[in-house]
Amino acid sequence: MSEHLRPDILGRLRTSRDAEERARAAQQLCSQVTDSEAIERHGEQNPLYVELNTRLVKLLNPASDILDRLAGTAILLALVDVDSLEDKQKFRITQQTKTQLAGSEMAISNEAVAIYKKLIEKRWASVMSSVETEVNRCLEWLGSERNEVRRMTALRVIEVLCSNHLVPLHSYLTKFFATLSNPLRDQRSEIRVAAARTLGACMGLIPMSERNVRNPGLNFLYEELQRNFQMASVEGYHGALLVSQELLQHGGMYMQSHFGQVCDMALKLKEYRDPIVHKAAIVLLPVLARYSPQEFTRVNTGSSESMMGRACNYLIT
Repeated sequence: MSEHLRPDILGRLRTSRDAEERARAAQQLCSQVTDSEAIERHGEQNPLYVELNTRLVKLLNPASDILDRLAGTAILLALVDVDSLEDKQKFRITQQTKTQLAGSEMAISNEAVAIYKKLIEKRWASVMSSVETEVNRCLEWLGSERNEVRRMTALRVIEVLCSNHLVPLHSYLTKFFATLSNPLRDQRSEIRVAAARTLGACMGLIPMSERNVRNPGLNFLYEELQRNFQMASVEGYHGALLVSQELLQHGGMYMQSHFGQVCDMALKLKEYRDPIVHKAAIVLLPVLARYSPQEFTRVNTGSSESMMGRACNYLIT
């Protein structure tokens, strides 16, 4: 068994621009460590693990180039799947991941979020004990941070946490809804879309029995939807359409009482001059049809055709 990490694998890990190739190289390095551990257990004192961690610290240094840092995040992701890790090793990996989350490079942030998601799914004590600290950091970034990468990271981390239905987050729902208001009408469409995904994940924390017109959180979101629409801007219209879709998909019975208004909005914006708003309106139409087929096909009093008829006439002309 070699006493050092294989240089050929390290070379591929550091120079490859292909994410899958980096992942394979990182897994091979971790396998080299676990194979040696199987022969003679050393834990943190395993010479290969010591070497791997030393290299990892250098790769993740903010002064390192982007490929080195991507190599570092690939190692972190591979290490998370090592079953023989001790608590100190898990704590170190958690801290290194949280440090990468605070960076300013989108490529690194994307990898760090993927690692953080896996840590949450594995319920490591080192990450579960700091969930509320991480939530507060994300809320701070969304409230005052001008760095767009950190704002995007904050949205994605909250989405990960809410998607895993962590009990402590129920008390944050009001803050989440209020804080997401600005990102949902952000100047960048990518931020708006990410905020909508996060909003949907947050709504997943509401018990199904409470997803109705009496829910104050859902009422707040619908009021925000109306405010966005009244802005009569690309950002406002897009935000209103995105919130509508999330309410239809995650709001249970709530949208039954607002179904007609949202249909009218989607039909009004389906020919809007901006392609982002136009696409969002078109995407919303089948969501509306699935939500309430009977209402979508009903011909209302004073109208010559149903919502479906108006939508189909547009699509075939």
